[in-house]
Amino acid sequence: MSSSPEASACRVLPVRAAGTPDPRPVPSFDAEPTAGEVIVATHRVTYSDRLKVFIGPHEDVDSFLRPLRRMDGHQRFSLDLTVLPEPMPATEVTTAVSTARGDLALQCAGSADAMTLQLRTTIDHVTRRYTLGFPGHRLGLPTVYLPHGDGDTYVYAEEVFTAEHAAEIFRDFFRDGTVSEGLLQREILD
Repeated sequence: MSSSPEASACRVLPVRAAGTPDPRPVPSFDAEPTAGEVIVATHRVTYSDRLKVFIGPHEDVDSFLRPLRRMDGHQRFSLDLTVLPEPMPATEVTTAVSTARGDLALQCAGSADAMTLQLRTTIDHVTRRYTLGFPGHRLGLPTVYLPHGDGDTYVYAEEVFTAEHAAEIFRDFFRDGTVSEGLLQREILD
């Protein structure tokens, strides 16, 4: 998630204008799973580039978001929520699925008091990344420094989130595959 202040260009677009594909919501399931029923995974959650957990529509997403409050920017520094290509039984998750980048993901990095959120989408085999933020002026280069793990990121002040606000955004993304229309997306041009 590195983007240095030396970045040559940035674009800030409203969410709808950013070229994101139609949302891919979590498939709806009317019944709660019963004993002996197959558990379906729809998302992969990766904590600090190490621990991976597969969750589905019957999961309590809040339990997977609690670690946001414990992020310290060093040992606990990121959370990545990736939509799986298609819902699948948890028992059929392979190494290829577990390590695949994914076409749609929301990730954060930093600490509970100051983190950045990025949306990653793939459209026509082209991956695009966007830093999320609140409306405001983004003049000059980003100057807010956010360390995370062995990396760091520079963002604008309007692009800094707390764990509590990030949890709301992750919860909506988990349910709908979209982010709030009130957030702006600044495309990261590598």
